[in-house]
Amino acid sequence: MKDKFSEKFEKLVSLLKSNRKVQIGLAILFALVLIIVYFSFLRTPQETDEQQPAAVTSAEQYAASLEAKLEDLLSTVKGAGEVSVAITLENGFEYVYATEESVRETSSGTQTTTSVVLVNGEPVLTQEIFPTIKGVLVTASGADDISVKMSLMSAIGSAIEVSSENIIILARS
Repeated sequence: MKDKFSEKFEKLVSLLKSNRKVQIGLAILFALVLIIVYFSFLRTPQETDEQQPAAVTSAEQYAASLEAKLEDLLSTVKGAGEVSVAITLENGFEYVYATEESVRETSSGTQTTTSVVLVNGEPVLTQEIFPTIKGVLVTASGADDISVKMSLMSAIGSAIEVSSENIIILARS
C-alpha cells in the first residue's frame, strides 16, 4: 500500500518539477486561496436590523443602556449573585456644530459674524459629547463579602471609567 502511494507521490513531484505551466497554475491557485482567507478575516459579518443596537438618542436611553451592560457584566463576577445598577448623569448630550466666521469692515470698525454651517439645510455635526456620569449605585447579593465588593468596584471603574468616590455598592436583601 505504501509503495503505491509513494510511487504516485513521486510521479506527481516529478510532474511538478518538469512542467512550468503546472507550477505557475499552482502558485496562482495558492495566491488566490491566501487572498480569500485574508479578506474573509478582515470582513465583519453583516448584522440584520434586529441584531443592530438601537441608536441612543437621549441621556435617559444612554443611562439605561449603560445600566443594562453593567448588570450583565457585573453578574458574571464570581460571588456577585443577582445585580442591579442605577446610573445618574451630570448632564445630557452636548453637540458641537461646524461654524464659519465672516469679518466685515464697517465705518465703526470690524464686525465678526459666526454662523452654523448647513449642508442640505441640516447643520454639520463635528462632535458629540456624551453625558458625564455623576454616580453609580450597585446592589448585589454577594456584596456582603469584601472581596466581591472590591471586584465589583474594580470592574465598574474599568468598564466606565468612574472614580471610586462616585461608586456605591450595597448588599442586596
